[in-house]
Amino acid sequence: MKLKDIKITKKSVIPIIILVLILLLLLSVVLVANHFLGKINRENEEDLSYVEEYFETDVHNENLEEINPEDVDWNNKELYNDDKLVNILVVGQDGRESVGRTRTDTMILLSFNPETNEASMISFLRDLYVQIPGRSDNRLNAAYVFGGFSLLKNTFKANFDINIDGCFKIDFEGFEDVIDILGGVDIELTAAEAKIIGDGAHEGVSHLDGDHALMYARIRKLDSDFGRTQRQRNIVTAVFNKVKKSSVSDLLKLVDVVLPYLSTDMSNSQIMRIAIKYAPALASLKISTHSIPADGTYKNASIRGMAVLVPDLYETKKLLFEEYMPFN
Repeated sequence: MKLKDIKITKKSVIPIIILVLILLLLLSVVLVANHFLGKINRENEEDLSYVEEYFETDVHNENLEEINPEDVDWNNKELYNDDKLVNILVVGQDGRESVGRTRTDTMILLSFNPETNEASMISFLRDLYVQIPGRSDNRLNAAYVFGGFSLLKNTFKANFDINIDGCFKIDFEGFEDVIDILGGVDIELTAAEAKIIGDGAHEGVSHLDGDHALMYARIRKLDSDFGRTQRQRNIVTAVFNKVKKSSVSDLLKLVDVVLPYLSTDMSNSQIMRIAIKYAPALASLKISTHSIPADGTYKNASIRGMAVLVPDLYETKKLLFEEYMPFN
């Protein structure tokens, strides 16, 4: 049948017009999305330069049990699968050190369950001693240096049975801009935290701009890396709650500013598929926060001159899949 032979009746015109409008709308959404997503930096694994492995040693390890690397009992059996979940790994790299790949200062797993509209935000401490595929056992934060997102994802799979669907890296300079665009965030501070931040910060709920929120997120000397990662999760939760209440114009401004600070291994189409699927549910999304390793699932030790946290991987994975990750 030739195009000229097709009869267009009055009844058929309306559906055709509606179809064309829908197609145009979808096309405009894709074009706008591609415009914004094109600002994200892409990490091409084929272009990653090889980095010789090394061990970041510590000076004060005299009070730690010294363990020979060959004597570590990994107790690592594959126990679970996470096919029901979407797992995005967000890593932070300090802008003051961002010359090429550096050790990841922050690693937070965002795990979504599309069936229950629940999510988990889980910090993995950088001093975790883990098995890095193809390399010697080392701190978890070394995996990204040695092999980029690909090796980091393989490391999470090898140690924790977690399949990472995509990774995003953000420099902390962009972290400040996000919070400033949102007009700051309200964070409950201890007296000790407020003293470090200064500039009018006080015990109880304080309103922090980007610079002071970053100071808060970096505090470590008060307690440990466990406290620091909890503060980071507090900031992320406050930002998420602020984003949910923001206007469309503010969100577009936020997206336009923050995307150039991001790097990812995901394509535009992969990001859009996830965004289209989950964006409508963000307002009612329930998020729980946790950190790994948990009490009773690790021991402090010195290995190869490094002060590390040696996890019991069996107990850690049980905790992850039975309590922390949003399966129920």
